[in-house]
Amino acid sequence: LLLALLLSSIAAFAAQSDRLQGQVLRLHILANSDSEEDQQLKLQVRDAVLEAINQDFSGDGTLEGTIACLEGEMDRIEETANEVLAEAGMPYQAKAELTKMYFATREYERNGSTFSMPAGRYQALRITLGSGEGHNWWCVAYPPMCIDAAVEGQAAVVEQEILELGQTPVYKPKLALVEWVESLREAWEQ
Repeated sequence: LLLALLLSSIAAFAAQSDRLQGQVLRLHILANSDSEEDQQLKLQVRDAVLEAINQDFSGDGTLEGTIACLEGEMDRIEETANEVLAEAGMPYQAKAELTKMYFATREYERNGSTFSMPAGRYQALRITLGSGEGHNWWCVAYPPMCIDAAVEGQAAVVEQEILELGQTPVYKPKLALVEWVESLREAWEQ
């Protein structure tokens, strides 16, 4: 009976995680290398891109609207990143793309609280700098948890779901199992 309760609890959590994966867009920036200079440039690109997105972000407050807005701004996002690289005298370029990719469970901090995003395949705006062989930086772009001017409406609902998911008392053990299952699914699909 205890095993059945545990498995049903894990299944419910996995279902909630799967639903969440379909409602989130992540921003993922890969540095050219792990050199100190490339890591600093990654953060400068992050700041410039977030500022550009924040200033002209005209989505309708939904994930679909956000993706449509970003699709129309991909060239400008890439140009913004390349301007930062050119100012630093780097010989490499940035490549921006919207993709669906696997993320391991990650800790995230917002307003002094820490929570985890469960492992799984998420839609992402990925910006690769040069060879993209360095450490990455990521955040949740929708709902706009890495952009100061968060839109209200559906984004606020999804953000609340993410925060509540992180407050589940038996969260850590469940995440480990979900991450293990997701990594097996990811390996199987490749």
